[in-house]
Amino acid sequence: MIDDYLSNLIIGMDPLDYERVWTKLAGQSRRLGLGVNSMAIAAIDVAVWDIIGKHHGMPLHRLVGGARSSIPSYISEINLSAGDTAGDLAARARDYVSRGFSSIKIKIGKPDLDEDIERIRVVKETLPPGGRLMVDLNQKWDTAQAIQAVAQLDPLGLAWIEEPMVHHDVRGHAELRRQASMPIALGESLHGKSQFLEYLRADAVDIVQADVAFVGGVTEWLKIAHLAETFGKPIAPHYMMELSLPLLCGVPNGFMLEDVVGGSLTELGLLEIPIATRDGVGIPSDRPGHGIVFDKTALAACSVDSAAVRSSFSGGSKR
Repeated sequence: MIDDYLSNLIIGMDPLDYERVWTKLAGQSRRLGLGVNSMAIAAIDVAVWDIIGKHHGMPLHRLVGGARSSIPSYISEINLSAGDTAGDLAARARDYVSRGFSSIKIKIGKPDLDEDIERIRVVKETLPPGGRLMVDLNQKWDTAQAIQAVAQLDPLGLAWIEEPMVHHDVRGHAELRRQASMPIALGESLHGKSQFLEYLRADAVDIVQADVAFVGGVTEWLKIAHLAETFGKPIAPHYMMELSLPLLCGVPNGFMLEDVVGGSLTELGLLEIPIATRDGVGIPSDRPGHGIVFDKTALAACSVDSAAVRSSFSGGSKR
C-alpha cells in the first residue's frame, strides 16, 4: 500500500499541510473501506507529524496541545493460556505492584466464569489502596452472555470491561451499558471517527481506546480524542505506548497509558533511546517530533518478507 501506491501520491507535497496530505491519502484509498488502508495512512501520517515537530522544534505532546506533562500508566497482561494458574497470575501482579504500577489489566474469557472471577479476586488482593483492575475480553461474548456475566462481575468493582462483544455490535454494547455499572472500554478494533461517533451517539462506550496506528495516524486520532471530549468521555488508547504517550499528554481528556507486557518498542530492543514508564507514570520525550529513535540495526533484524509471514501465521488473540 505504501511503497506501491500511497507514497507516490504525496511525493512533493508540503508535510506542513498535514490535512491536505491526509485527505488525499484517504480519498484515494476510500474504496478499500477502513482497515489496512487506515494503517498504511497512519504510517505516513505519523512521519508527517514527526517532520512538523522537527520543523518547529517542538515535541509532539506540545505540538498537539500540551495539556499535561505526564500521564498515569497501567500494566497490560496478555496471558490467558490454559496452563496459567491464578497463583501464577497473582505472582506476576505482585511483581507489577512492586515496580510501581497501581493499575493492572488482565485477560478474562475462560469457559468457566468462576475461573475468571477467581483470577480477578487474586489480582485485586495484590493491589494497593486506590488501585485499579481492568479486564479485557477481546470480543469473546455475545450480548446475552455479556449481560449474564456482567451481573456477576459488577460487584467486583472493576475499573472497566474491555471489548466484551464483537466490535461492530453498537446496539449490544448500548444494551450492556444500560444494565452494567462498570464502565465499558472499546475502540482498538475501530478504524475511523465515524465508527467512534456511532458508539458515542448510542451512549454505548465509557472509555475510548482509539489506536493511533489503526485509525489513520495522529491527524485522525486527534479528531477522535476531541470528539470523545465533546461527549464527556476520556481516552485511553490501545497499545503503541511510545506514540500514545505524547498524544495523551496533548489532549485534555487523556486518561491512562497502556504498557503492554513485552509489547513496547523498548522491551523489544528496537530503540536507540529507551522510552519507558516509571512507577506507573509516563513522561513524554522533549525531543522535537515524536521522539522515537529507532536502532536501525535491530530494526533490520526484524525484517520479514511476505512469504515468511504467510507461512508463519497460525492465528491470533481474538475470540
